[in-house]
Amino acid sequence: MANHQTRPGSWGKIPRAKKQPDGRYLASGRYKTLDGTELIQRMRTGTTARKAEDALLAVFQAMAAEDEAKATAAKEKMSRKLQEGSEAPFAEVVENWISYVESGGLRLRASTAYEYTRMARADIVPALGGLAVGDIDIRTCADFLHGIVDGGRYYAKAEHNRVILSNILTWCAGLGLIPGNPVRQVASLPRPRKKPVLIVEKEDMASVLIAVRKHGEDQLKNTRPGPRQNLDIPDGVELLLATGMRISELLALRWEDVWIDEPDDGSYWVQINGKVGWEKGRPMLRHDYGKTSDKILDLRISPDVAAMLRARRAIERRSNPNGAIFPARGGKWMQLNNFRRRWRIVRQELEIAYDLPEEEQEVRGRKQERRQSCDIATATPHTFRRSVGTFIGETVSIDVAARQLGHSRTAVTIRSYLRERQEAPDSSEHLAGVMYRRDKPSADPGPS
Repeated sequence: MANHQTRPGSWGKIPRAKKQPDGRYLASGRYKTLDGTELIQRMRTGTTARKAEDALLAVFQAMAAEDEAKATAAKEKMSRKLQEGSEAPFAEVVENWISYVESGGLRLRASTAYEYTRMARADIVPALGGLAVGDIDIRTCADFLHGIVDGGRYYAKAEHNRVILSNILTWCAGLGLIPGNPVRQVASLPRPRKKPVLIVEKEDMASVLIAVRKHGEDQLKNTRPGPRQNLDIPDGVELLLATGMRISELLALRWEDVWIDEPDDGSYWVQINGKVGWEKGRPMLRHDYGKTSDKILDLRISPDVAAMLRARRAIERRSNPNGAIFPARGGKWMQLNNFRRRWRIVRQELEIAYDLPEEEQEVRGRKQERRQSCDIATATPHTFRRSVGTFIGETVSIDVAARQLGHSRTAVTIRSYLRERQEAPDSSEHLAGVMYRRDKPSADPGPS
């Protein structure tokens, strides 16, 4: 273990040489290497103590000179490498990075690696590829990234390019082509104004589900030519509203992931332990969440949802080697875009916006008159997830909503899944108590 009292590249004070049985003197000491990680012991003898110590001193001086020469050579080599690397065309460097990514260097999922390489070639190379690596500085990166969002658009595109460009330049710095990653010092990119969180109101959930279910059952009775109709959409919408899961997780559900037969404790469960995704050149795949992953989530479902799933299982006829609850034709995993496309057809054919009847609005008071209607024509599968998050957040707590949605932090739930409250809690009586010196809030006595 290195002695912290000795400076790197030195040997400290040489101890006094000791006389040996043969009459000669032995000097012993230790030299700390220039990088400070190792102590090397050396010994020399002489006819006198002074000669032994001088011989050992000469050895240490030679070791120090050799270390210094190696350090100087390494600095010169790095300087030459930096100079040569800084002159390399950035487009060529990006292609080398792409080869590194495609060989599995970043350990990315194939679909993510494909998206990284696609954006590198489509966005970064056209904008920066003509420059030398040494010309890619903070100003250059800032102009490129902030230029993407000029006009208040493409915020997500700018963030994605920032991640990819930073990855490329970190890789370059690791190779010694540049001294550091300039993207890390680029000012934060503008963020879009938060859009209103569109949801299905709790008063409308039953109406939406009934309408979608009726549409699906009517389609089953339709004998028009084409693929045989099924209840994928109404069953899927019911499960999305019952759990708040993502569409990718819905399509990855297997019969082994649900507890829907009569349990001992009377509870029914769905376990979220994977999602579907694609990889270039391959059909839709199921990506399992790790056994110790925080993403694995057990969600309770109501007896009504369990009954729906049992009924769905009972009428299953097509080949289903994966055991998927929502299989595609041929037993493969259903594609996300296929479910979304079929949902768009359903919502277009419904052509309804769910508003409360006027008499019901009068019963519920003026507050409900200000409630925005839910236009089913704009609803997406993710709308149902937001609806679940908002309903639980407003009726139970934000913490419970975050746990239901599988978020590790409530900040994510608040930012993207809960609508902003339009009305503050009623604190009028509490304020009146201090304004008018009332000891306790009192009810309005009304006219006498």
